[in-house]
Amino acid sequence: MNVFDILDEMDDMLEHSKAFPLAAHKIVIDGDRLRELVNDIRLAMPKEMKRAQTIDYDCDRIMKEAQANAESVIRDAEDRAKTVVKEAEQRAKAMVSESAIVSEAKKNAHEALSRTKTKCDETKQATAAFVAQSLAATEANIRDAMKQTEAQMREVLAQLQKERANWDKR
Repeated sequence: MNVFDILDEMDDMLEHSKAFPLAAHKIVIDGDRLRELVNDIRLAMPKEMKRAQTIDYDCDRIMKEAQANAESVIRDAEDRAKTVVKEAEQRAKAMVSESAIVSEAKKNAHEALSRTKTKCDETKQATAAFVAQSLAATEANIRDAMKQTEAQMREVLAQLQKERANWDKR
């Protein structure tokens, strides 16, 4: 039995109850049955709550995975940049050892460093774009999950408000 069925049964119980003598606005109901129905609601509700908890957990997990992935990409890019810089420095030092090609070596070293810096900048930009894209996708997934949960909760709230309005009319 789902929550709405239980609420319908409670509504029927209230509708078919007898008025209390000398107090027309008060009624007599079976308290034990009402407690059973309230307990049934408590047992039926965790399905929706568990779904909300699962969505919340998934959002946290996705965010952590995206953050870890982004950090890993950045570390890899920095490591590659350091390696390229070290190789360029080693090449430059080897060229300096020969006096006839010192000026050429300096020129090549500067060019290599410039290319390395450009590659590093490009790698950082690509990494930043990837991180931004991953975070945006994660945010969109979270928003979609929240919209689904929000829509479900609004539906339950609307039903409860309808039931309350029916109750208030009595």
